[in-house]
Amino acid sequence: MIRLALLGATGRMGGHVLELLGEDGRFELVAALTGPDDPRCGEAVRCGGREVVVRDSCDEAFDVLVDFSLPAGTMRWVEACVERSAAMVIGATGHSAEELARIERCAETIPILKAGNFSVGVNLLLGLVAEAAKKLGPDYDIEIVEHHHNKKIDAPSGTADALLRAIVDATGGDVARDAVYGRHGHTGVRPAGQIGVHAVRMGAIVGHHEVHFSGASESICIRHTAHSRGAFARGAVEAAAWVRGRPAGMYGMREVLGLGS
Repeated sequence: MIRLALLGATGRMGGHVLELLGEDGRFELVAALTGPDDPRCGEAVRCGGREVVVRDSCDEAFDVLVDFSLPAGTMRWVEACVERSAAMVIGATGHSAEELARIERCAETIPILKAGNFSVGVNLLLGLVAEAAKKLGPDYDIEIVEHHHNKKIDAPSGTADALLRAIVDATGGDVARDAVYGRHGHTGVRPAGQIGVHAVRMGAIVGHHEVHFSGASESICIRHTAHSRGAFARGAVEAAAWVRGRPAGMYGMREVLGLGS
């Protein structure tokens, strides 16, 4: 049985993961974790037929930690995973370049699976978008538009960032040079090779991503819509089962799904 600690247990995604863990005989939930400033710290959450008290620390041994918290939580617990030789699944987004570098250094010691999105559909989308960008070539302008609920605190989404990187990797582009995040004012003529990235925040939208390709005589749109957070939670649980026991290194969801790195 896989001993699992869940960071971000009081959040939306944490609730969905708890529900799935309660139905999955592969796992034993040994800790439901949150930050010390969370007012729900000390309350109990349900996992299957039992209640688990939410804490900001963990004395129990665990094999893998699943993180749906915030960047600060990731950075606190990634070091703890290194100390305990435990694997980590990171679903939190919005990390700085320095934080990402620290995560990669920790992955030299333990297996870390980090994904901006855990759904099967989105990870298929990444491959489709990369292939389209490569085939269509530089004569097609590319715009990425993502929609999320009004409580999301980072922009663009981790999925939009993954789509951007899939495109530049496929076309030999450069994120720093080619990406523009929204537009305002007198922008001038659209530069060749520019990729627009736009974030919409409204209502209770779980997640909707569109990648638009437009040439002189036609346009193509590839889109994905998540109907519930259950799609992400299922992927995260499968990722936790997959990453346990792997060699140290950075992994992604496409490897879990057998879609390549």
